[in-house]
Amino acid sequence: MAASNDKKSISQRLTMGMGKFASARYVKVISAGMMGIMPISLAGSLFMIITTLDFMPQPVKDFCTLGSTVTLNLITIYTLISLTVAMANECKQEILPSISISFACFLAVTPIEKMFTEAVEGAKAANVINISYLGSRGMFVGIIVALVATRIYAYFIDNNIYIHMPAAVPKGVSKIFQAIVPAFCILFFFLIVDRIIKITPFENMHDLIYKILQIPLQNLGGSIVSACILYAVSEFLWFFGIHGSNVSNVFLNALFATQAYENAEAVLAGEMPRHVINMFFLESFKGPRALAIAILLVWYCRSQHMKSIGKVAIIPSVFGITEPMKFGIPMVLNVWLIIPMTLAPVISILIAYAATLVGFLPIVSANVSRQLPPLLQGFLVAGWQGALIQLIQLFAIIALYIPFIYRVDKEAKDKENVVQ
Repeated sequence: MAASNDKKSISQRLTMGMGKFASARYVKVISAGMMGIMPISLAGSLFMIITTLDFMPQPVKDFCTLGSTVTLNLITIYTLISLTVAMANECKQEILPSISISFACFLAVTPIEKMFTEAVEGAKAANVINISYLGSRGMFVGIIVALVATRIYAYFIDNNIYIHMPAAVPKGVSKIFQAIVPAFCILFFFLIVDRIIKITPFENMHDLIYKILQIPLQNLGGSIVSACILYAVSEFLWFFGIHGSNVSNVFLNALFATQAYENAEAVLAGEMPRHVINMFFLESFKGPRALAIAILLVWYCRSQHMKSIGKVAIIPSVFGITEPMKFGIPMVLNVWLIIPMTLAPVISILIAYAATLVGFLPIVSANVSRQLPPLLQGFLVAGWQGALIQLIQLFAIIALYIPFIYRVDKEAKDKENVVQ
């Protein structure tokens, strides 16, 4: 009884702790903001996939290249906007002024260079922004600016630090004047930050963040060990009924997102992608676990309970939905299933990683929806090799789960026999 109480106490404490972390303001904002860029990321990746098809006419490839360029090569802009909206919603502030202020602050810390072009009357200078600062290289700056600028704006509004208009003035006009003082002060702050950084060896905020934060995180993110640990922890949390992805996705995006978009930019530039471990790779090859378990429930298990759960879950599992099985078997707080739950994504990632290292699986540089059925998803990101690897992962996960599912199914069958 004491051991049971201790187990319950540990579970409750872990659930409460992870629940608080997942509900923390900035964790929720970053998660929501990164999810917000998925439509643009998926659309850009689809355009990029079309450009890589050899049978496509060149005009079609050129057309799709433009589609990829204005999405994947400018991903920081969409990240900035999405995170600003998420932060404004969290702080219950107006969306439009929040976006305008964040965007202006981002441009304030982004280097604007002079480019000379030849004209009839001589050399002309034009102010330009290096597109690399708007792509994967600038993502961390975009995230920081969106969070800081919007939070400061909320502070001004919440503390009534703005121009107050008479009650007779229309509400729309009052809101315009309301944002003037916060906009000026916040932009002034970021301009000062930019000037301070300019006198350092880093010269601009992008290079500062890139060298002291983004590169170390990318080095950590490039590790297969860190990827396996995060996915194992994510599934381990499910044992306690905690939606592990809500916790792990913050770290996964921080460590692996920039490598994914760098790969996409390399492909668009006609170069070879170089980051084997990236967010697109992990999302595509973390394994068709839901489908593997559903197959076992329907065609391997003997108890009516397990078979009925499998019949309900088989169609959702094709699209990666595991909740019917997580709570139906249940997998939550089921000590017999904690080992395969934790190891399945790790084994899947290692299979795909090994296949990439030996040159069989191409380096992943496209983003496709995680809700796509296995094999089709693998085919879209890595051709027939990707589909084959996902098929191998499916059999590997089934083999991993068999002895553990057998034990759970036997207990369920024994209970049914007692009832009968």
